Amino acid sequence: MKLSRRFACFLSVWLALAAVGRAAEQADLPPTHSIEPELYATGFEFAEGPALNAAGDLFVVNYRFNGTIGRIAHDGTAGIFCDLRQTEPLEERKSTANGLKVDSEGRLIVADSGAGRVLRVSADGKSVEVLADRCEGKRFNSINDVALDRGGSIYFSDPGGSSVKNPVGSVYRYDIQTTKVTQLATGLAFPNGVAVTPSGQQLCVGESERYRILIFDLTPEGKLTNRRVLIDFPTETRGEIIGGATPPDGMIFDVAGRLYVAMYTGGVINVVEVPSGKLLRQYKAGGARATNCHFHKGYLYVTVAAKEAVFRLKLGVEGYDYVGTRQGR
Repeated sequence: MKLSRRFACFLSVWLALAAVGRAAEQADLPPTHSIEPELYATGFEFAEGPALNAAGDLFVVNYRFNGTIGRIAHDGTAGIFCDLRQTEPLEERKSTANGLKVDSEGRLIVADSGAGRVLRVSADGKSVEVLADRCEGKRFNSINDVALDRGGSIYFSDPGGSSVKNPVGSVYRYDIQTTKVTQLATGLAFPNGVAVTPSGQQLCVGESERYRILIFDLTPEGKLTNRRVLIDFPTETRGEIIGGATPPDGMIFDVAGRLYVAMYTGGVINVVEVPSGKLLRQYKAGGARATNCHFHKGYLYVTVAAKEAVFRLKLGVEGYDYVGTRQGR
């Protein structure tokens, strides 16, 4: 009996200390809804993608017109960086970029949603290369988002035509060494944002039509195993956390391994602890139809389609360096 009481006392103290430790680990994050979004750039027909290079140049799709990629340079100058309608036209489909990432050589990796392709744009924006437009002979439908691992391989989602009633969405991998495309997962209800964890051992996928994030174990060979739900987002408001039938869109990791998810119709950014799936924080995105986000020097940049704009949140945390050359920060 005395042993049981001592054990119970020890357990309660241990749990209390663990709770304090977890709270301390998140102390660097500002409180929920304590950050006011700052308007950073405007003029996007449908703002999506944001990616920043090491110099702080911001790339966002559909600048002025659908089918373009705009650049807001670190000195404030702005213009069309690349016009996909002219560089890589297709007769039957119109190129319209969606998700973006910057690789280790400063090139843009582009989810060409309109033409169903993964593209690579040179660092000067003058040339465009088609990396993948099909898997095992079958054309992609509508590439939505892209993510890179530290080796440079590309993970991308194709939700085209998928829904809860027709869950045909898939996730693929483009091997940067062999140029082989592999289907990693299918049967998804609109797979959207994708992100490789900082450990490189898991892949997170937003399943928009089911309002949740899936997480898979990622093998060294680039295969997915052990599919499970990381988090089901709340369908109703709970205290300070705004809920609802809000699809998760693009996402990015910070250096501490926390996942920041743009909630499309909710107009907020949800911060999720991985691998526990705990919803840690929620921040205003700047407006409805928040599509994606990216870190640079303590700011989280968010594309907000309803405002045709990019907002930024001064969170004071750094982004995970997903290519190993400080491009992600």
